[in-house]
Amino acid sequence: MNREIFRLFEKNKRGLLKPAVIFILRHSELNGKEMLDEIQKMSLGIWRPSPGSLYPTLDQLEKEGIITKNRQGKYKLTSSGRKIVFPWEERFYKREDLEREIREIEGYVAYLADVKSENKEKLERYRRRLTKVIKELQKIVGE
Repeated sequence: MNREIFRLFEKNKRGLLKPAVIFILRHSELNGKEMLDEIQKMSLGIWRPSPGSLYPTLDQLEKEGIITKNRQGKYKLTSSGRKIVFPWEERFYKREDLEREIREIEGYVAYLADVKSENKEKLERYRRRLTKVIKELQKIVGE
């Protein structure tokens, strides 16, 4: 299964570079090397674009008015670039979508239960931190 995902990703990554750059620049200014590092981190090490593909993409995005480069060599989104990101980001990352946030917490709880069922000792070193999280959640819900 993982090989199939990797093959699919390998075939389609070329078309992902522009959206990846725009996504990465939504919160901070970065230079090209920092973007390469961030893309590699976001893809869990599967993909690190070559400088030969990134820099022409950055040039194209600059020509399109989506990003600008400052004197320190860092790129940032223009107002046009933010208009591209904002609806997309708002759609997928609404901070006020409590239903989604609660589902995510439930997912983490299920994951921790799986970890515990595999190896009880694995969670033991996190007992204090998890207990603190439980207490904070109890304060939030009023119990």
